[in-house]
Amino acid sequence: MIHFTGSRADRFRIEAAVSRFLVPLLTILLFQMPPSSKAAALASISLQGDGHTLAVIRGRAVCLDAAGGAVESLFGCAESISRFGFASKDGRLYKFLPSDTMTAVFTDTRVRQRELQVTARLHAGDQLEIIKVQSVKEGKLYDIFYYCEVCSITAYTPGLCPCCRNELEFREKPQ
Repeated sequence: MIHFTGSRADRFRIEAAVSRFLVPLLTILLFQMPPSSKAAALASISLQGDGHTLAVIRGRAVCLDAAGGAVESLFGCAESISRFGFASKDGRLYKFLPSDTMTAVFTDTRVRQRELQVTARLHAGDQLEIIKVQSVKEGKLYDIFYYCEVCSITAYTPGLCPCCRNELEFREKPQ
């Protein structure tokens, strides 16, 4: 019998399992659509869930100023900027929940320079809570992660390895 404690680690495991199921399902559904509908669907896909909407959105990560407006972020954000948003291909600006620790991935300039697909929970006020961030290259999805070769530890935000304290290596893996 599986026992869940309600901890953040359990929640992450459940979210990872759900995203492993939903992302391929959405991809299959997308390929079943007529070509004229695909472009509109790729900009934003949403599914209703328990008290939230699941959204799959393509676009780019942007830095937000104190007022919540997008600022140029391709090559660097000001040290004082710690909030990020997501500019979708259809021109909408989404903000991430202030409590979402997964936004730390956007502190990496390499991630902000890429076209991305974000799978997230959509909350009121166009606020997102990240489930998964993937890069898009030539129409194919790549999982983004950070890896320590010494300890074989995978993380989803940049920084130091929690074991050996070496810098984690940025990696992309085709899905």
